[in-house]
Amino acid sequence: MSEQALRSPSSSLEKLRQGARKLFVEQGYHNTRPQDIARESGVASGTFYIHFADKKEAFLDFAEQAQADLLREYTINLDGVSGHRNRWRVICNTVVEFSIQNPGVLQAAFLDPVFIAPNDENAWRLYDRLGRFVEMAMDHSDSDSKMLVDYDTELISHALCGMLRHAMVYASRKKMDRDKMIDDLSLFIDRGLGGR
Repeated sequence: MSEQALRSPSSSLEKLRQGARKLFVEQGYHNTRPQDIARESGVASGTFYIHFADKKEAFLDFAEQAQADLLREYTINLDGVSGHRNRWRVICNTVVEFSIQNPGVLQAAFLDPVFIAPNDENAWRLYDRLGRFVEMAMDHSDSDSKMLVDYDTELISHALCGMLRHAMVYASRKKMDRDKMIDDLSLFIDRGLGGR
């Protein structure tokens, strides 16, 4: 985000973020223009450039905001939950619920940044943010400490993200019972990482 936007955040920034989110999800990155975002947001076209240098910067901001929303949901939903399988169940349920409440956002915000900005370290930072969610599932017992040594948790997190994405597509297509899907996935993940 531009220095000027950081100095003077305003309601126009929030309007632009809402408009960008809507258009990036509905139309995709390539079919969305800065002037479309401004129009959708109800602000003048020049206002876009007060807050963002270009469309790529607006997209990366959208991705960061969406990821922060999901991570906040994880934190809230995991509070007070103990036991690996229970924590995995909460994580799987949170992803499913987030995708229902925010259709199209997971795909756009979590997978597209590195395709849109492959040479931008900020895009890769957002992508690698996914690589930390296994650590969120840990309840930091002695067995968890051993697991963190046994595995590259970022690698496992990325693998699980891909698995969850494909599993959710499959479950939706087959009209699978949501609770059954979450139970099966959480049991599989827990057992695969050494749970009982």
